[in-house]
Parts: sequence; C-alpha cells; structure tokens
Amino acid sequence: MGPDAGRGSYAFRVAPFAAAAVLVWAAVIVGSSIDWALYALSVALLLLAGAVRFTPFGRRFEGALSSLVFLGAVAVLRDSAGGSGSGVAVVSLIPVFYTALYGRRLRWLCAVLGGVAVFYLAPIVLVGPPAYPSSQYRAALLTVLVAAIIGLATRRLVNDVRHQVAEAVERERMLGLVNDVVRSLFGGGSQSRLEVCEAARTIGAASMAVLYEPVHGTSAMRATAISGADADPIEISTLRRSAVTEAFASGQPRMITEDVEAHVGSLELWVAAGRPESILYEPLSRAGEPVGVLVVGWPANVKAEDPRATVVALLAHEAAAVIASADALSELTDMASTDPLTGLPNRRAWDARVAGALAAGQRFTIAMFDLDHFKEFNDAHGHPAGDRLLKQTAAVWREQVRSGDLLARLGGEEFGLLLINCDTARATEVIERLRGLVYRDQTCSAGFACWRPGESADEVLARADAALYEAKESGRDRVCMSV
Repeated sequence: MGPDAGRGSYAFRVAPFAAAAVLVWAAVIVGSSIDWALYALSVALLLLAGAVRFTPFGRRFEGALSSLVFLGAVAVLRDSAGGSGSGVAVVSLIPVFYTALYGRRLRWLCAVLGGVAVFYLAPIVLVGPPAYPSSQYRAALLTVLVAAIIGLATRRLVNDVRHQVAEAVERERMLGLVNDVVRSLFGGGSQSRLEVCEAARTIGAASMAVLYEPVHGTSAMRATAISGADADPIEISTLRRSAVTEAFASGQPRMITEDVEAHVGSLELWVAAGRPESILYEPLSRAGEPVGVLVVGWPANVKAEDPRATVVALLAHEAAAVIASADALSELTDMASTDPLTGLPNRRAWDARVAGALAAGQRFTIAMFDLDHFKEFNDAHGHPAGDRLLKQTAAVWREQVRSGDLLARLGGEEFGLLLINCDTARATEVIERLRGLVYRDQTCSAGFACWRPGESADEVLARADAALYEAKESGRDRVCMSV
C-alpha cells in the first residue's frame, strides 16, 4: 500500500470521530458561559492532536499519543464551559473507542485508559469545588470502569475479527496454492506420489508427509512416498490398530494431537520425521472406495480447523485423482512401449533406447536374434505353441541380461539385444549363451555389430542384420560378427 492509500485509510477511520469532536466543540458554545481563552486553547490542542497522529512519533505510538493530547483538549474545553457540569466529559470515550478499534498493542489502550482516569479524577483532587465537587468521585470511578470495560471488550472483538480475516486471507492464499499445485500434478509422471507428499508438506507448512497405499493381495499398507523423513519404504499391517488403518477403514480423517506415539503406524518413521506433535491422517478415496491415506505431521500443535489442515484435506481430496491419472498415463506408456506377448520392450522402445545410447556417446553392440524354422514350428505344433516358445524364450533370456542393457522383441520371431560398454569377447560370450537357451531345445541364429565412431544407429543395425543373414545362410544355429 502506498502513502496515499495509507492517508486515505486513516482519513476514513478518523472521519466519524473528527465529526463528533467538531459537533461537541460547536455545541458547547450554545447555552454556556464560555471562557474564550481556554476555549481557544482547547481548539489548539484539538488541532495538535490531529497533527500528532501524522508524525512518525505519533504513528509509532499507534494513535495513543494523539489520543492523550485529545483528552487534554477535552479537559480544557470542559474548564472553558464551567467544569463538570458542562456535559462534555462523555467525549473522553472517543479516544478509548479509537484506540480499541485501531491500536495493535494492549499497552497503548491501557495508556489511554490511564489518561481517562486522570481526566476524571485529577480535577477533583487538584481543582475541587465548585467546578469539580468531591461528590463526583463515584461517578468518575464508575465512568473510568465502564470505559475500561468498553475499551477492552471492543479490543477483544476487533482482535477476533482481525484473526478471522487473517485466517480467511491465509486460507484463500493456500487454496490458490492448492489449485496451482493440483493443476501441475495432473501433468502425470512417475514421481506423482512423491510430488503429492512434497506439496502437502510445503503448502501445509508441515514437517513431514507420507502416503500409505494398500499392498494388493496382502493385509499390509506400504509407504509409497515419503517427504521430510530420511527413511526406507515401510509396510504396516492392517491387522494392527493404528490411526493409519483406522482412517483407511473408516474413510474419515483423524487429527492426533495427544499421545501421538501410541497412534502412529510406524514408530520408526515417526522418529525419523522428528517426532511431530500433531499428525493428520487424511484418507484418499476414488469412486467412494478408500485407496490410501495421506499422513501429514507438524512439529507443534495444530487444530483440525487450522487452515494448514484444511488445505491438506483439500489436496488429499484431489490426490487420488492425480495418482490415478499418473498410473493410467504410466500404464498407457508401458503399453505403447511393451510387447504384449513377451512383456519385453517393443520396436518403439528399442529405437528410443538405441538413439539415446548414440546421443550419450556410449560404446555399444547390437545383436539380432532369429528363431530358426519358426514358421515350420508353428505349422507343426500350432500357433499357441509358437506363442509359448516366444514367451518362454524371452523369459529365460531376460534373466541373462544386465540391468543397463536392453532385450527387445522387434517383430515376429526376431529379437534385438543392445549391450552397453561391452567388448567383443564379452559380447560374443553373452550372445552364445542366449543362443543356447532357446525354449524346448529349439535353435536360433544371431548376428552382431559393434558401433564404430561416426556411424548412425541405422548403419550399426544394418551391419548386425547382415551378420544375422550370414549366420542363417551358413547353416543357422550359429553366431556371426560383422567385421
């Protein structure tokens, strides 16, 4: 907010009080015997009170200093109109209301209430009758007491409103963050579960977040993503009572703030997360069925109605859809790059992996395998037997391939093997071993080529194909290398 906006806001707040003061100063003239010198002094003090509020010193005291000057102006005005009988003493409540409404610190309100006490009691002690008779003590004390009650009650109400407004603003900000996060999470990806946990921890200002999901076919739930705790994936039994299993079974959230240790699903994970004092167990559901529990912990006490807990609940409501979308996308991606019969990567995945090895500057060897007389085998034993031959051979070969290498079905009875950083002797050994592991003692032919600097992927593949053709032409059931 700029200076002009600040001045405009201040003018709006002061306007009704200033108008009341002007009316009082004008009304006191009517029907009263006025000491004009004192009246002029009271007007000067009134103007000074308004001017002080605009000074840095006045802003520092949040209006309390100008309120005290205003009380002095009212005191002088009362003297100018004859003392306690002038009827203007009630105006002393104006600074009490103003400070209670706009002051931030209790000490400034107490200072103003002290000024009101001096306003009423000092003239009785220092001036006395006839202007301020001693009979006014009781009325003065009651007025000060009422002013204190009004001021403190008003301040309490104002603070409650301020707190509610601050919570509403914070909740709106968090809702905006949730909306932005959910929109980005719906992009999918293999890290969606972890991203949901990190989003819950960040938006909810929490110290940890864990996602538990049921393990299919078992009576266990596994922590599939952990944020804010250095711990390995953990499984808990659904047969053992805990806040995790209760939230999952009931579909209802649980906020634990007392005896937390007795409710956690995993004591090890709770300790690794720094022993949070408040933990929210928010169930995730899809089509009305529970699919997991999002567990979020805070190091201090957090109530269920706290905005931080509210936004976590909103995020959890969307998390099931986010995870389902990511799983569906992952499944579609796998289907697009996987051969449905053998479960091996298909030609699309093969081409991408070979191109990646070439782009990374890796040394690699490409081998091509072809099952010998596969058509005749199909004709003799039927297509189901042929499919079984392909599946079983692929399963055996997969176990012989290093994790960094790639075995793929390229089509029909043809397979490809990509060996990374493998010399000729080692490549020959691996290829010969695979050739001897064909299902049902069938045979296969293989040809391979080692990448040469400057070659494209198609050129290496063409040389491997030529080597395979040579192996088949020279009697099958053998391995040939491109030279």
